[in-house]
Amino acid sequence: MQEIYKNILARLPIALLIAFPIVGVLYFENIFLTIFLGLLVALLLTREWIELSNMKVNLTQIIFFITVIFLAVFLGKIFINFFLIVSLIFWIIYAVSLVAKKTSLLNGLSFNNNYLGIFLIQSFIFGLIAILWFDNLYGVNIFFVLFLIILNTALIDITAYLVGSMVGRTPLFSEISPNKTLEGFFGGLFVVIGFMLLMNWYDFITLEFLIVSLCSIPFAFVGDYFESQLKRDQNLKDSGSLLPGHGGVWDRLDSHIAVIPVFAAFSIFII
Repeated sequence: MQEIYKNILARLPIALLIAFPIVGVLYFENIFLTIFLGLLVALLLTREWIELSNMKVNLTQIIFFITVIFLAVFLGKIFINFFLIVSLIFWIIYAVSLVAKKTSLLNGLSFNNNYLGIFLIQSFIFGLIAILWFDNLYGVNIFFVLFLIILNTALIDITAYLVGSMVGRTPLFSEISPNKTLEGFFGGLFVVIGFMLLMNWYDFITLEFLIVSLCSIPFAFVGDYFESQLKRDQNLKDSGSLLPGHGGVWDRLDSHIAVIPVFAAFSIFII
């Protein structure tokens, strides 16, 4: 218990430092400021990926990146929605492979695959843009929607860590991350699902928002395990050292990188 307390104290200052600008941007409800923060995060993710990758950036990768941006700009919502559906399919395939313990059969899952990095970062940004595209998503202010997505993803991560550290005994996918437990998984799910049910009970969110959130929440664990697999492939403990006590940017945002595009993709079928 004392070790958990020390870990929390070590992580708390950086956690607050990260949370402050996010809450501030969402509070001011400025789309351009929100997109700017998202692009800044994307740059940090890109920089960290390149540092981790043994594959040098080449002209083909740059063309791939520019082509996706070009199509997004000129085709707009149609292409972004298509890209997000592809992202959803990707995360579902990985989730199924994870449960079946067959992730080793999926080729190209490595920090050395720069195309994968481009795809993940762009799907994250497109998910953010898709959510901001609506003036009123699920009958709720779009910035409140973003706040709840970020809060739920962080809450499930924190709760899973605390529950797993205190009572966790059963490794969930030990071949990828032996420290993450079944007890932590259910503890995190229980808290976030309970929280969202209360939000719906008091009419802060609609039933549609509740359903899409409940469908998206498990992908926080999927994104977490996905990044753990990438690190395990290269025998890394952390993706970087930019955030003391947390590791790198990918370590801190792995769950969000999965949840935000998945939530946006599910929303395409509802809106």
